Amino acid sequence: MVIYRYFKNSFILAALILVFILYSNLIHIPQKNRFTCPFTEDSICAVYGQLKTSPNRLSNGKYYSSTIKSYYIKNRNNQFSNSHGNIKVFIPSESVEAYFPGKLFSKSADSKAAIYETGGIYYLTGKMKNDVFYVENCNSYYFEKSLKGKISYIRAMARLEFKRLMYSWKNAGGFLLALLSGAKEYTEQFMSDAFRKSGLSHILALSGMHLTLFSGISVFFTRNRKKISYLLRFIFVFLFVWFAGISPSLLRAFICNMLILLSMISNSDTPDMIAILSFSFIIQTSIAPDDIKQIGFILSYLALLSILIFNKSLQKFYVRYFPFYIAVSLAASTSAQILTAPVSLYYFKAFYPIGIIATVIISPLVSVFIYCGLSLIVLSLILPFLQMPGGFFMNFLYNIIRFLVMIFSKIPSISIQ
Repeated sequence: MVIYRYFKNSFILAALILVFILYSNLIHIPQKNRFTCPFTEDSICAVYGQLKTSPNRLSNGKYYSSTIKSYYIKNRNNQFSNSHGNIKVFIPSESVEAYFPGKLFSKSADSKAAIYETGGIYYLTGKMKNDVFYVENCNSYYFEKSLKGKISYIRAMARLEFKRLMYSWKNAGGFLLALLSGAKEYTEQFMSDAFRKSGLSHILALSGMHLTLFSGISVFFTRNRKKISYLLRFIFVFLFVWFAGISPSLLRAFICNMLILLSMISNSDTPDMIAILSFSFIIQTSIAPDDIKQIGFILSYLALLSILIFNKSLQKFYVRYFPFYIAVSLAASTSAQILTAPVSLYYFKAFYPIGIIATVIISPLVSVFIYCGLSLIVLSLILPFLQMPGGFFMNFLYNIIRFLVMIFSKIPSISIQ
């Protein structure tokens, strides 16, 4: 009867039909922002357009990956042409890190280095290979004088200043930077690997956990004042997503968060979370159809769906043997793995079951780490002399997390060849 009730929900039914259409390969879904131009790929030597995503460092450390919305291109015969769609660009690390504090390639403020951030307009020269444009030089860049351009510039400067502040906190600052902005250039590489081998990659990926923390801040400051709480919740969540930048998992979390907020405003005490997740899927595939093939998008929806389906049953089981808080955490962690484990084995050829236990221990510590970091950032801005002792305290917390994660990373995984 419960399953039949869900099938009667129009949002859930529409989402199921959409899943079948998108992933059955029976119908060809054209790429919305596919790059098109009249030139052959090997002749393209320059791209002019707007950066759509903040650069992320690749594992090899040589390049940062980003996406540029192309306006026009140039070939080796000095011919120019209009172009449409998005191009993946690989930017050399020495270019992206030109203004980053403490980096080998850092340059002086009066240099002609570019600040690569979302919203900037760039004229890049280089070469195109296998649908990727490898940048060699940035001939010019600017942010538009429009309101949108000015907001993008403010965000770019804020992210740069935040990196400078976090650099003073060393390893703890690099970890907090990754948690709050998605920038992992100051995160220790072995730490990122340890999180992956511990089944904790979802903690480093910007997702619902981060939005829940920021929603909690609004609740703390506005107890018993619902209208103000709703407003602050929207502001905090929106500002975090704006500052961190959109990713498939974070967009899913943001849409779900807004739908839940709307249901609360309409005095719905028990919203149907599976219906909300289904409606979120419909919205996201409509506004960002290029996300549907990304593994982060797939795992994000499967993890939450799995929790919504299996959590209550597992909670009843675990509460018999563990204290309530531990039972709740174990149930959520275990249920998330039920639908995501097969997908992880298929895509990554590995699954880390220790993540079920590791999440129960590490996730609360990371939440405390984020709250302490946010508090000390505010205090350090008001009272600068607290920056050094604040950094010492944050590194103390970071070392505890690192120690535990390193232990969990030693537990063997389940892998297939």
